Amino acid sequence: PSSASTETNLANMALTMLGQQPIGALTDSTNRAVMADARYADIRDSVLRAHPWNCGIKRDSLVKSATDPDWGYANTFGLPADFVRLVSIEDPTQKYSIEAGNQAGADTVVLLSDASEMNIRYVYRITDVGKMDDTLKQAIAVRLAADLALALTGDSGKEQFLMQKYQSVLLQAQWEDSAQHNTTETIHGGLWLESRYDNAVYRDYPDLSSDGSLS
Repeated sequence: PSSASTETNLANMALTMLGQQPIGALTDSTNRAVMADARYADIRDSVLRAHPWNCGIKRDSLVKSATDPDWGYANTFGLPADFVRLVSIEDPTQKYSIEAGNQAGADTVVLLSDASEMNIRYVYRITDVGKMDDTLKQAIAVRLAADLALALTGDSGKEQFLMQKYQSVLLQAQWEDSAQHNTTETIHGGLWLESRYDNAVYRDYPDLSSDGSLS
C-alpha cells in the first residue's frame, strides 16, 4: 500500500519518476516545487474525471433551482460544489443534460431535466490524499510526472512513456473498481415469461361469466 498521505508526497512520487530530488513542500521556492504546485490541482481533477473511482463517489439529492431553462427542459438543478463528474442518476429513464444553462453570471455547470427531483452519484473533488486509494494516488503521480517531464528533463520520450504508463494505471483501476461492486439489473419479463420459469401455464383468455359467455 502507498504511504503517501499528502499532496507533497504525491509530488515527490512524480519527481522521483523523473530522477529529480524530492521537495520539502509544494510551497518551496525551488523550480520543481513551483512547477509541481502550479500543476497539481489541475492534474488531480483531470485524473478524477478520467475514471469513476470507487473511492471518490458520493451520492446527493440535488436542489431544484428557481431559474428554469429557457427551453428543452422543465427544471434546473444545482450541482454540488465538489462535483467533478457525473456517474449515474437514480432514475435512468429520465433525460438530462449538464451544461451552463441560462443562469446569468453562473460560474458553474448545472443539470437540466424534466424530472421534479434528481438523485445522483458523482465523483467528487478529493482534496484529502488520505481518502484516495493506492491506484488513484499512483495515477495522479504518474500523470503529474508526465506533465512535468519535458520541462524538468527536456526528454519528450519520457513524457510519452509516462503517458502510456498512466493509461495502464487507468486500466488497472477499471478492473479493480469493477470487481468491488455489482451492477446486475433485474429485468421483469411479464406473466408469460414468469409462467415458463415456474413450469406453469399462462393463457391470455378473456374472462367468462357463469353461463360461459364473455363477461
